[in-house]
Amino acid sequence: MVKSMFAGVAGLRTHQAKMDVIGNNIANVNTWGFKAGTMSFKDTMYQNTSAGSKGSTSAGGYGGTNANQVGYGVTTGSITYDFSMGSPSPSSRGLDCYIDGTGFYIVGPMVGNGEGFSLEDKDVISSKGLSLSRVGKFDVDNQGYLVDDSGNYIYGFENTNTSDLSQGTFNTTTLKPLRIPMTSEIAAIGDKNAVNKVEAARKELEGARANLNKLNLELGKAREEYIAVNDEYETKYNNQGIKAKTDAVYDPQNGSKVLMEKAYKDWLDGKSDPAKAGDLLTAYNDAKIKYEETVNDLIVAQAVLRNNSTTSASDIAAAWGKYKTAFTNQVDASKVYDDALKAYNADPSTANKTALDVAQADLDDKKKKFAEEKKALDDLQAALSKIEPESVEGRRDAKKQAADKAKAFADAAQTAVTEAEKRLETAQNSSTSTQVENAGSSNENELARLSNYSIKEDGTLAGTSVDGSATVIIGKVALAGVQNVSGLEKTTGYYYVPGANAGSVSIYEAGGVQGRIMGNYLEMAKVDLATEMTDMITTQRGFQANSKIITVTDQMLEELVNIKR
Repeated sequence: MVKSMFAGVAGLRTHQAKMDVIGNNIANVNTWGFKAGTMSFKDTMYQNTSAGSKGSTSAGGYGGTNANQVGYGVTTGSITYDFSMGSPSPSSRGLDCYIDGTGFYIVGPMVGNGEGFSLEDKDVISSKGLSLSRVGKFDVDNQGYLVDDSGNYIYGFENTNTSDLSQGTFNTTTLKPLRIPMTSEIAAIGDKNAVNKVEAARKELEGARANLNKLNLELGKAREEYIAVNDEYETKYNNQGIKAKTDAVYDPQNGSKVLMEKAYKDWLDGKSDPAKAGDLLTAYNDAKIKYEETVNDLIVAQAVLRNNSTTSASDIAAAWGKYKTAFTNQVDASKVYDDALKAYNADPSTANKTALDVAQADLDDKKKKFAEEKKALDDLQAALSKIEPESVEGRRDAKKQAADKAKAFADAAQTAVTEAEKRLETAQNSSTSTQVENAGSSNENELARLSNYSIKEDGTLAGTSVDGSATVIIGKVALAGVQNVSGLEKTTGYYYVPGANAGSVSIYEAGGVQGRIMGNYLEMAKVDLATEMTDMITTQRGFQANSKIITVTDQMLEELVNIKR
């Protein structure tokens, strides 16, 4: 009976251990890079109360029996951690970084004097007392070293291109703490960058001037071509008397358009007076046909400039004659119809209806004929009014557009030259001030003053001098890959050390199989609160059930003691 009590105690102890794991997970829900643990149970030893037997099929034999076993409770099976990637959280700091992959940062105390150590030793992490971390919350200390927020140095590959630290050449066979360079090394980059900027500005100016000269030549040629074709246009324009014909149509005092509009207004104002209406309408019709005649003359004259059509002057003259005749016939037929209509309306009982019908039919015929002749004339005028590309006016317009375009390009090129001259002057002034400042530096062996740090996907750590004259490649953050991440052992903080079952640890450059580094991000905790809360409920119920085992067993023992009263 005591066995059940101790089984309950084992259950309480094991469920309490699981609650400890759950509590730790929930407590670290906002811890950067935290990996949630999961605990499993396994039953403990068993006592055989009776052995099993093998059955016999002989005469008088019995069948086999199973062994009877009583268990002694439960114990911890395993505690494993979820090493899958946590979600990236954006950060405004350039030295905050996130590993998009399975790798780890290599951190720890200073090894030796900071000169670094070879990676030939396969157990270099453990032998040098280093740790692994998934949290890329870095900063630069007062000695210029890259450290995490616990002061551990960040190990990586040094930039060995000491002649030009603006370019990266990395020694990937040696691991050492990353450190920013000295002022003297930055000054050399600043001087070189300043000279390069001056040279680049000078080349830009030379190119801009060459382009300006080229475009000015093209502009001159375009203007010459435009002047030539414009002279041809002016000659033909004058020969055709186009100005006089234009005035005949649009002159504000005596132009045919003005006279026609005036006659039309007079007719509208006076048509209510039968004595005047006929004469006013006749005057309007005369003015209208005169206007259309002057317009036709202008179109014919302009056709020499605009059109290469084979339409001859006789064609347009014939069309105009037919149009004018049809217009006159329509006007006359309209008068006959009006007279017949008036006679009919005066006394319909005695009027000649046949005369009105004949007048109506004749007017309809004249209107139809007029519409046909008008369409024929409109088609010819439209053909003559179209500006063809090869005509003198078409060529003049094209050359003018080309000249305007060439001028716009030349103006833009002139602006580019002016801007390039300003940039060259700025670069020269900046180069002089940079070289003077670097030459007058009081301590060339002090640490360089850098800002705007950044970490690229391949782990390259860069910084910009405070005056903006140089960008420095400091080094490259290294990543470690672990053969069996479940074999890592946690230490204080968010650090891991390789355990006995971790297997080999390899050192890599970022951007490869172990993942890339994303700047301006940090890794959030890998904790599923919904799962943790659910596990907490089941663990609580399991703990309560095991406590009930102890209570009931105690009651049974009490009954046993009280058998004899």
